[in-house]
Parts: sequence; structure tokens; C-alpha cells
Amino acid sequence: MERARIDSRGRIVIPRKMREKLKLKEGEEVLIILEKDCLLIKKAEDPEKTLEKLLGDLTFSRELRKVAEQEALKEVTG
Repeated sequence: MERARIDSRGRIVIPRKMREKLKLKEGEEVLIILEKDCLLIKKAEDPEKTLEKLLGDLTFSRELRKVAEQEALKEVTG
């Protein structure tokens, strides 16, 4: 636990040790969550990385894409 002060513009400086532990760099976004009488500050994840974690690797070969397109065309045209 560390103490910090709020300046006249409402800013709080996150102590260096905590920034280093979370690998926070200047300009990065954080999430600020109000939880009863506490503020929680959480490192925001990169949306692309989050999608990659959820969906896995969606890359596939051109050949498979061509086959999929042909199958879709068959379904549409009968």
C-alpha cells in the first residue's frame, strides 16, 4: 500500500514501484473502477490481444478460403 496526493486538477501519480510492477508506460490506458468507497485502477488490455485470446488464431490458407467460398456459393445458388 502506498499513499498519493490528488492535485488541483484531480490527478493522482501512481507510485513508480507499482507502475514498474504492472509495466505501465506513459500514455497507456488504465481502467478506473468505483467499488463502494474504493477506486480500483487496472491496466487496460489491448483489445486485439483480448480478441486473440478469446478467438485463437483465425488465419487460414487461401485454398481453404476458396473452398469455403465455393460451398457458400453452392448453398446460395442451389
